[in-house]
Amino acid sequence: MHANIVIVVNDGQSGAALPPFSITVVGLITGSATLSWDAPTQNSDGAPLTDLAGYRAYYSKTLGNYGPFMQVNNAGITTYVIDDLSQGTWYFVVTALDTSGNESDFSNAASKTILWP
Repeated sequence: MHANIVIVVNDGQSGAALPPFSITVVGLITGSATLSWDAPTQNSDGAPLTDLAGYRAYYSKTLGNYGPFMQVNNAGITTYVIDDLSQGTWYFVVTALDTSGNESDFSNAASKTILWP
């Protein structure tokens, strides 16, 4: 808390001051979601998946309308934490990427509701 803050203005001829006041600074509250998935083992045509490069984790507050994504450039990582989520319900899907940059369809959607105390 910062106490006894006074704002004074002066134009060279007259001045004015606000009465003293205090400001309390509180941290921004955000939430996070931990996503986990199983690594795919085959392509959509049933052929063995031999060139898995990583994943994309998409998220949005609107189911089916995914905007930003976090890219995981390591096929061995199957868990990712998305931080700085505001209050409300968030929806998440994951896709797989191969070494040529081809991207799979979205996984089934998962959701998490972030609540403030």
